[in-house]
Amino acid sequence: MLKYDPKEILDYVIRCRRYLHSIPELGLDLPKTREFVINELNSFKNIEYTKNKKDSGIIAFIKGKKEDNKKTVALRADMDALPIKEDTNFEYKSCNNNMHACGHDAHTAILLGACKILNDNANKFSGTVKFLFQTGEEIGEGAKIMIEENALRDVNAIFGVHVGSFAPDTPNGVFIIQEGPIMASTDKIIIRVKGKGTHGAYPQAGIDPIVMSAEIINGLQTIITREIESSETVILSLCKISGGSAFNIIPDTVEIEGTIRTFNNDVREFFIKRIREKSKLIANSMLGECEIDIIEYACVTLNDAEITNDIKNIACNIFSKEAVWNKYYKPSMGGEDFSYYLREVKGCFALFSTITEKNIPNHNSKFEVNEEKLNMPSELMANWTFNFLNN
Repeated sequence: MLKYDPKEILDYVIRCRRYLHSIPELGLDLPKTREFVINELNSFKNIEYTKNKKDSGIIAFIKGKKEDNKKTVALRADMDALPIKEDTNFEYKSCNNNMHACGHDAHTAILLGACKILNDNANKFSGTVKFLFQTGEEIGEGAKIMIEENALRDVNAIFGVHVGSFAPDTPNGVFIIQEGPIMASTDKIIIRVKGKGTHGAYPQAGIDPIVMSAEIINGLQTIITREIESSETVILSLCKISGGSAFNIIPDTVEIEGTIRTFNNDVREFFIKRIREKSKLIANSMLGECEIDIIEYACVTLNDAEITNDIKNIACNIFSKEAVWNKYYKPSMGGEDFSYYLREVKGCFALFSTITEKNIPNHNSKFEVNEEKLNMPSELMANWTFNFLNN
């Protein structure tokens, strides 16, 4: 059994989280955040680490002191913030125009809490624990860089937690731990429709990209309704159209931007393939041209059944059955680049409710985290790791 004081872990996680909340940084370059995390890691006697070459990511690890074991577990936290100006009155509010409005400050602090527990108990487990302090989740790049930096080398399983107010009726301090898809794939689509500009009074002299765009927009929705099984959840939201400069001039080009979301990676690949084919066919049939770019932010976040059920059982054992949501959670259409880890190794991405009375959603300038039970994710990470490596 691991030995630790939950109150001590809670105090430590809150202290770390509040400092990180005051220094939010964006993207891949997080110098102040990395400096803080490294200073904390240096205070733990059993932890070693390497710094990523391509970003501010850190790969830390503990080798258990017990009998030799080749198993390796990875635990992950994302560290980047959002370009949102904070609108709260906390003493530890952001000191710049960015904000930890998605809970990544808590994620980093929670992982440090797990480090603290496992560091103090290194003589009680075997194998290796990797702690992945990742950048760039909000831009869909950090996990890819971590994988390029060999973060998953020899890893048998991975676990991550996300805080927030995901389900309004989920009380604070309750985990959502569910096998299968938990978050959707996320892709940005850019469709560039090319025609030939002319005066609006003489449309026959040109090739109208606006009319082509309208046909493409309608045509792509029919892929969902006529080519994909109705039991699959697929979203195509075309949210931005740019083209034209005057009320009476047909432009040369129109650009359409949007997003694709689904819970099935095979469906996602098929849908993207058909978007490319159909858009070009429609444009060609109207004597125009079409170019398509797909920018991938995340694939489907797909939880392994065995790992997920093990984590759920451990949560019930160390806390109570009430600590795990006993209702079906409808997977989120939001994306998460933790999915790239799950594409490589089996694992689980759990949600942890930190809901407050205000029930403010993530990515909001007033977002806040209920800190009362932030020790629980640290404890769950550490106890699952201990159980996985010793069994």
